[in-house]
Amino acid sequence: MTNVERGKARSGMALILSGVFPGLGQFYNRHLIKGAVFLGLGIVLSWYVMRGVPLDPLELLEEGVKPGPALAVLVLLAIWLWSVVDAWRGADR
Repeated sequence: MTNVERGKARSGMALILSGVFPGLGQFYNRHLIKGAVFLGLGIVLSWYVMRGVPLDPLELLEEGVKPGPALAVLVLLAIWLWSVVDAWRGADR
């Protein structure tokens, strides 16, 4: 396996791990501080979204969409995407 192939494999693995949960790709790339920040933000925002959004779809229709959890979902998705791109770019090539 050449260095270029090995770099592509590392980039792909980092991308997949960050796709599973933000921060895991950074830990794979040995960027521990970035990984801890992404992981912490992902955990906190996921917890907030799970607490704020009802699990019953009918209850969601009755209450409507609350602005707090909706904004948290958008921020979580932005952080997730940022984590994936950062992990892919940060892999040793």
